[in-house]
Amino acid sequence: MSDIYQGTDSGLTTPPSWSSTCYTNFINLLADDISGSCMIPMNLPRKEVQNIVERAKKWFYKNYEYSVRTTFIGIPVSVFQTPYFKRTRSITLPKEDITSGGGEIFSVYGVYPTGSRFGAGTSVTFTTGDFAMEKMLYGGLYGGSGTVSGAENLQYYVINESYFDLTRSILDNPTGFHYSQLTHELRFTGEVPIKDTIIECYETVPQCALFDDEAFFRYCAAKIKISLGSKMGIFNFNLPGNIQINADAIQSLGESELEAVIEEIKGDEGVDWMMHS
Repeated sequence: MSDIYQGTDSGLTTPPSWSSTCYTNFINLLADDISGSCMIPMNLPRKEVQNIVERAKKWFYKNYEYSVRTTFIGIPVSVFQTPYFKRTRSITLPKEDITSGGGEIFSVYGVYPTGSRFGAGTSVTFTTGDFAMEKMLYGGLYGGSGTVSGAENLQYYVINESYFDLTRSILDNPTGFHYSQLTHELRFTGEVPIKDTIIECYETVPQCALFDDEAFFRYCAAKIKISLGSKMGIFNFNLPGNIQINADAIQSLGESELEAVIEEIKGDEGVDWMMHS
C-alpha cells in the first residue's frame, strides 16, 4: 500500500532537481543501445550523435505536447515607454537557458492587458492575483453566500457567461501581436498597451526532463540508426573476421522505429475539437 501524502509535505515545495550529468548519461545510453553495449563494433562519432540530439529537441518542442508547458510573463507598462520599444514596437522574450536547456519561450498565444482600456476597473480576462474566470464568477457560490440549487441556476450561469463574453469584447481592447520563435521577438501590431500586460505562452521544459522520456530516447536512437545505415552504405567494407555490414537493414530498422514513435506521439495528442454529423 502506498503512502498518502499530506499537503504540508516538504516535497511539494521542493523544485524538480536534475543531474548535472544528464546530457552525458543520455549520450552514453544511446551509444549502448546502438552498439549493443559494445557487442557490435560500430557507432556514429559522438559529435554527430550530439547534433542528432539537438535537432531532435527542436522537433519535439514543435510536435510533442509534453515538451512544453504553459507559463505567464508579466510586462510592466514602463517597458512600452522605452526608446527601444518605441522604435521597434517589440520586446525580446527569453531564449533557452544555458544551464537547464529549457525555459525558451517557444510560442505566444495570448496578450492581455490587466486593466480596462477606459482607465478604471480591472480586466475581465485577468483579475488581480487570479487568472481563472470561473473562480471569479463562481467564488461566492461556494464561500457561504449561496449554493447551487435547481436547474434555473444553470441558466443563470449561461447568461452570466454570455454577458462576460460580450463585456470582454467591449472593455478589453484586443492586443494585436506577432511572435517569431526564431528571433524571440514579440511585436505589437495593434495599439500600444497603456496598462501592465500579461503574456500567455509556452516555454520549453528542461532538457533533462526530455531525456527521461522514453519516446525521446527511441526517436533519437532511430535517427542514429538511419544516419549510421546511410553512411555505412556509402563504402563497401567488412568488419574484422570478414563480417559483412548490412547497411540497408540498419537504416530500414531505424526508419520503422521512427515511424512508430511519430505515430505514437500523434496518438497521444489531446483532441481540442469535436465533429458533429
